[in-house]
Amino acid sequence: DCIKFYPVTECSICQTQAFPPDPSNVTQDIRHEQYVEYVYCSHIFHHKCLDQYMKTPPFKGGKKCTICGKRIFHEKWKESPALAEQRRALKQAKERELSEVTDFMEM
Repeated sequence: DCIKFYPVTECSICQTQAFPPDPSNVTQDIRHEQYVEYVYCSHIFHHKCLDQYMKTPPFKGGKKCTICGKRIFHEKWKESPALAEQRRALKQAKERELSEVTDFMEM
């Protein structure tokens, strides 16, 4: 049944069809935003959608599948919730600092 189901499955984050209608257009580039990621609970997402979701808070307790609610286990996103929160805080601090320097230079 899953062979029939997957070609028409939607990415639950962006609500668009996960796979292209023409199978020859399926990307094999794992960094491509339309690359289809298969997670442990058997649900599929676009790489870009899942990457953004996994890097957006809240991180406590791990990120949950938007379809079934099970915790997402995937080799690309195996960092702990605490580490994910630290990385996000560091990124935000760098963005604020860059913004302040840019504002100062424009004076």
